[in-house]
Amino acid sequence: MENKEPEWAKYITEDSIENEDIKALIELIGFDAVKKLMIHYAGIPIVIPKRCLTKYKHQYVLDTNNGSKRSKIKIVHECKITESYIYKLTKKYNKRKAL
Repeated sequence: MENKEPEWAKYITEDSIENEDIKALIELIGFDAVKKLMIHYAGIPIVIPKRCLTKYKHQYVLDTNNGSKRSKIKIVHECKITESYIYKLTKKYNKRKAL
C-alpha cells in the first residue's frame, strides 16, 4: 500500500467531517491518524476484539490487588469485572504473570 497522501485528500479537513463516530475518533487519536484511516481503509470494517485487552487487564488485576476491599473496588470499576472474577484470576495465576 502506498503511504503517500493523494492530491484530493487536501480537501479533508477537521471542520468538514460530519460523521459523529469519526469526530469521536478524532478526539481520541487525532485528526492526522483518522485522516490516514479514512484514506487507506475507507469501506473496510475495522473491529477491535474485546479479548485483545484480556491479558493486560489480568496483569493489572494481579499487580493492583493487594487483598484490600479498596483495591478490589478500584479494580472492579477500572476493569468492569466482578470481585469474584478477581478471586478467580488470583487463583488461576497463583503468583505467576499474565503477560
